Amino acid sequence: MKASERIWREYHTRLAAFIGGKVANDSVDDLLQEVFIKIHTRIGTLKEGSKLEGWLYQITRNTIIDHYRSNQKSFLSG
Repeated sequence: MKASERIWREYHTRLAAFIGGKVANDSVDDLLQEVFIKIHTRIGTLKEGSKLEGWLYQITRNTIIDHYRSNQKSFLSG
């Protein structure tokens, strides 16, 4: 099993709940998918496996921030 598959099995429910506490429910699945794309493409940059959970939550937090930034730009330009 690939590392990204193992991470999905172990963390997707927790990360979805974390995201759900910060954004509207209709955005959770899209953001979770975006998080896992980032995880999959950047898994090689994780230097210490013991820091996996913190790394995952940092990616998730940054994705949520990006979500709000893009919505703010849309709101301001619209």
